[in-house]
Formats: sequence, structure tokens, C-alpha cells
Amino acid sequence: MITLSATDVLDCEACWNAPVTAARQTTAGRDLLCEECAEGDYPRRVDLFPPFGIYGLTSRKLLNDGRHGSGPPKLPPHPGPPLPSTPPAPSPPGTPPV
Repeated sequence: MITLSATDVLDCEACWNAPVTAARQTTAGRDLLCEECAEGDYPRRVDLFPPFGIYGLTSRKLLNDGRHGSGPPKLPPHPGPPLPSTPPAPSPPGTPPV
């Protein structure tokens, strides 16, 4: 039986489905796992508060799905009508500016 504090997670850090029933000591602290993930030696899937940011993936890479390409920004496929080239006419006297 392991003792959980008020700030510990209640779901397994490897599968995120089963309740925590085991703890594995690591150099970075402890991994809170369910029995099946502890016996299978499965890795944790995320670090919630790593040293260099919040929510960094540990054991898998982000997919390159084309949204984070290199180079200059590109226009969207349908940019819409062009912006007007002349400024709008000023508001008549006595009316609030538009």
C-alpha cells in the first residue's frame, strides 16, 4: 500500500485509466502507476511540471503535421477580399468618430 498526498495524482501516470496502486522510485522522484503498468515497466506519459515548462511530453515526439513548418509565414488558402487602399471618409461634424 502506498501513501498518497493531497497533491498526488489518483490515476495511473502511464495509462491514465486505472487508479494508482503502486509507486516506482526513479532518479527524478516517483512514478505513480497502476498494478498492470508497474508490472509491465511502462514509462510515464507526461511530466506535468518539468523544469523548463508545463506539460512536456516525455516518451513520445510531437507529430509534424505541417502546422509548424519552417520559413516565412504563408497566406491562408482563402485570404478573403483585399483591404481598402484609401482610408474611410471622416465622420460628419457633431457625430462620434467611427
